Amino acid sequence: FVLLVALGCALAQLRTSLQSPGQIYNRNFLGPQAFTAAVVDVPRPGDKVTRYVVEPQGWGGRVLLIVRPLPRFEFGDEIQVDCPQIKEEEFSAYQAQGIRYECAFPNITLRMRAKPSLRSALIGLRNAASAEIQVALAEPYASLATGMLWGDDAGLARELTTAFKRTGTTHLLAVSGYNVMVLTTILFTVLLSLGLWRSHASIVVGLLVVAFVVFTGAEPAVVRAGIMGCVVVAARLLGRKADTVNLLLATAVAMLAFEPSLVQNLGFQLSFAAMAGLTLLSPVLATKLNFLPVFFGLRESVAQTLAATLMTTPIIFWWVGQVAVLSPLVNLAVGPVVVLVFSLGLPLVVLTSVNLLVLAQPVAWALTFILWYVVTVVRACASLPWSAATSIWGGLVLVVVYLGFIRWLFPRVLKSQV
Repeated sequence: FVLLVALGCALAQLRTSLQSPGQIYNRNFLGPQAFTAAVVDVPRPGDKVTRYVVEPQGWGGRVLLIVRPLPRFEFGDEIQVDCPQIKEEEFSAYQAQGIRYECAFPNITLRMRAKPSLRSALIGLRNAASAEIQVALAEPYASLATGMLWGDDAGLARELTTAFKRTGTTHLLAVSGYNVMVLTTILFTVLLSLGLWRSHASIVVGLLVVAFVVFTGAEPAVVRAGIMGCVVVAARLLGRKADTVNLLLATAVAMLAFEPSLVQNLGFQLSFAAMAGLTLLSPVLATKLNFLPVFFGLRESVAQTLAATLMTTPIIFWWVGQVAVLSPLVNLAVGPVVVLVFSLGLPLVVLTSVNLLVLAQPVAWALTFILWYVVTVVRACASLPWSAATSIWGGLVLVVVYLGFIRWLFPRVLKSQV
């Protein structure tokens, strides 16, 4: 084991040394700059500004552009940027994504529209689906629905986004492995009901999962879930049972071998921490929660929610410096309805796109009610002055809470240390 760790460190050092000098931060690109770049990520429109991530050639890093909503550019477009002042990007979450520079309100001119590609086609499909949701639902429920379905929460009001942060429920606004799991279950059920053999259904589901990963923007959490989902599908085809721990570690190795900088990505860290909680901690919690009923999967749902929350909270505190005190309770209250949002949101997109408004309207009403419940619970809990603890108080709260959970879950461990 020690030799394998040493070999891994040596290979990581070798790969780092082979990086080109252009990948190192360069102060020569600060100040007024004019450059040509391609839009390399899905635009993030907001109430007053739109954020674009572009990559100039030879800079060795990406640039975050903060511009007015119009004119609008799309993924893959080549643009000319005249920036009055470029500064170093200071936000760690952006730095982890390779964004090294930032420019506010530059002059932008379109040079060339994006060439057709599979990803641009899927992103166009995602934008069309978001537009259908925007027509069917009122705000803030439309932006909340698209955020929970495929991670497009750009239109969500800042006040509501802050409420999700204070209650530790921001993961609901991003696509995660849970979305992939729900999608896989729904697809299997539909395909088998249509008469497909299980082997054929598995192949179709695997291809659709890959398309969904690209459709949602290929965030690390979704890539992780997509890889694991495809391996599980392959295991079914081969008649083998996947070992969850081995599968989780192998997925991490594959992703980091392809892109080592992902180890600093918040989405990557949260995704694997949550999956580790579901794999290792959830069974222990389920045995401790034997006072809860098992019907409708209530005990399992509570155990999984608590396990994922416990594993991800320290990482969130490390990045944000804030502990959502009510996070476990709020997640227990709103977590189970995510599957309902998925089960109603996808049919709503299909019904509205084919103009079956008579059938779409009841679905929209039901979905609005569920989203209203989520918003009401999150806002009510976020309004409490002690719902979030920051700085040293947040750290103390974190330590006390975790000592209590360890004492409850593993009493023998503490007794053996006394």
